Amino acid sequence: MPDKESPRLLFIVQLPPPLHGASLINSYILNSNLIRSNFNIETVNLHFAESIQELGKFSIKKVFRTFIYCFEIVKKVIKHKPDLVYFNLTPKGFAFYRDAFYVFILKLLRRKIVFHLQSKGIKENIRESIIKKQLYKFVFKNTSIICMSPRLTDDFNEVYKSNPFFVPNGIEVQPRRSNMEGKPDKPVPMIMYLSHYLRSKGILVLIEALSLLKNRGYQFNARLIGPPADLTIRELEEIADDKNLKDFVQIVGPKYGEDKFREFLMADIFVFPTYYEAFPLVIMEAMQFSLPVVSTFEGGIPDIVVDNETGFLVETQNPQMLADKLEILLNDKELRLRMGKEGYSRFLDNYTIDKFETSIFNTIQTILNAS
Repeated sequence: MPDKESPRLLFIVQLPPPLHGASLINSYILNSNLIRSNFNIETVNLHFAESIQELGKFSIKKVFRTFIYCFEIVKKVIKHKPDLVYFNLTPKGFAFYRDAFYVFILKLLRRKIVFHLQSKGIKENIRESIIKKQLYKFVFKNTSIICMSPRLTDDFNEVYKSNPFFVPNGIEVQPRRSNMEGKPDKPVPMIMYLSHYLRSKGILVLIEALSLLKNRGYQFNARLIGPPADLTIRELEEIADDKNLKDFVQIVGPKYGEDKFREFLMADIFVFPTYYEAFPLVIMEAMQFSLPVVSTFEGGIPDIVVDNETGFLVETQNPQMLADKLEILLNDKELRLRMGKEGYSRFLDNYTIDKFETSIFNTIQTILNAS
């Protein structure tokens, strides 16, 4: 337990549910023994949505909660007097204006702020108006930023001129499953997709690529796993059936915990053709199960996946290119195993939860010491 003299932190974050990359990372940080044993912590959980479908959508209930959380923030700042406010800022949409309002309050109360940017959208927003650009400049003025990759700085470098801190995400290790031992040798390779059923995750691009592979005469099983979002299970089944993929593709729905781990163990190739991403955790999950990864040159993904070594990277929304890379892996089992082994080693070297927690802790200490 931290003593009374330990630095005081206020975390303004989103925690599960709903479960998504940012909320999971926030929960990792707040549950970290390293963080909890060295800092006195208070938390404001900005719980505005019950499901992924509700994220980014306006509602009167969210407006009401905005003011409720404002009072909670003010109360905890006055009582706790944090040395640093850790803020999981939402960079776009209505939620950004809500968060900008909270930042205004924090600055009135003269609090030191560090933003952990776990998604993107700033560059796109500031193109719309000079007023938005000035608002971002106000929000980021005299603050610190934690970013997941140097590749993502292009999103905010027009409105933030200081040097950000870089902390790549990490995930919990599943030790007894983190190798290929005991993996059944299947005559037909298994292709796996795991994410929300969102168009922006490239799931329709994947179905088109699988159709191309079928037409080229390839045999495979593809399991598309995830909760419905802007596409339903029924809609995806109909799209797959229209392309005569009924015997090749299964729209599985969500899997969690042990069920999700079993899906990784059954798979031979992991594919994630997203075209709007920052630093996806699901790729790290696939790597720790020794799967070759086929993804895109989007966001920080090229930091995680080494093209032609731990998998392949393709252009976004390019089903032809995606099919070509999947074809290479379908043809070459040894290549699949070699890429999967390289990916597993890269995961252990860079993306475990222990490395992430240590890096976050050191970064927070550096920011505090710069006061």
